[in-house]
Amino acid sequence: MQVESKFYEALHSRDPEYGKSRYNIDCLLASLARCGWLEQTKSSKLHLLDIACGKGQFLLDLTAGLRARGPVSIDKITVVDLVKASGNVLDQLNPKPEFFQQSVDGQKLPFADATFDLVTCNHVLEHLFETEFLVREIRRICRPNGVAVISVPNCAAWMNRIAFLFGGQPLGSEVGTEAVDYGFWPGFMKDRLKKFNPSGHIRDFTPGSLHDLTAHCGFQPVGWWAQNGGMFPTLKRNLGILLRPLPATNGSASGKNRTA
Repeated sequence: MQVESKFYEALHSRDPEYGKSRYNIDCLLASLARCGWLEQTKSSKLHLLDIACGKGQFLLDLTAGLRARGPVSIDKITVVDLVKASGNVLDQLNPKPEFFQQSVDGQKLPFADATFDLVTCNHVLEHLFETEFLVREIRRICRPNGVAVISVPNCAAWMNRIAFLFGGQPLGSEVGTEAVDYGFWPGFMKDRLKKFNPSGHIRDFTPGSLHDLTAHCGFQPVGWWAQNGGMFPTLKRNLGILLRPLPATNGSASGKNRTA
């Protein structure tokens, strides 16, 4: 954890925009409406969790979007991250979030079963060694009628498919901690990427692998989120999946973390 913390603290220090990504909230809300979650929560007091919250910009945009869609009562907000980034906007959230600082790679989340109505986890799994452990933890803390949203870079995005045809490295895939331009093609793309810092990606995902991983860990995939908007989310560079927790059963894959 010490190596992890130093890496991400340095990354936040070098890049003030790291952890401040903006996503298409309207597309996410439309997906939440299609799977029925928005309708069922109209009279509920919601408890939200954002895992690896960064600077909190996504959560700020999401809560504003939820309130703009209709009468929504957000009772509690909780966030988890390995580091507490400087320049964050967490104080702008209403209600003010409770912050837990810890690693989520193989570490049990400090929450009781069935605590949250909505769990979001944006661009975290690609950084982790124990991906299944975290997905099972998300299923454990998600309420039976809740929803989890997990997003990752999409190795099967249309632009990456073209890059593969010419032997190029896919965007979002990293092979070191000092540069992100290794193996990229063509030259103008390689030059453009030189200014970016590696983010610590160690996993690659396609829509199929993300679907299978989450289903294996006790979720029912119920939709996709085009994080940057537009049609055909499974061909976009950044990909989100919407998940409903399946009931836990003795000996099921979703229960393995309890005895780990």
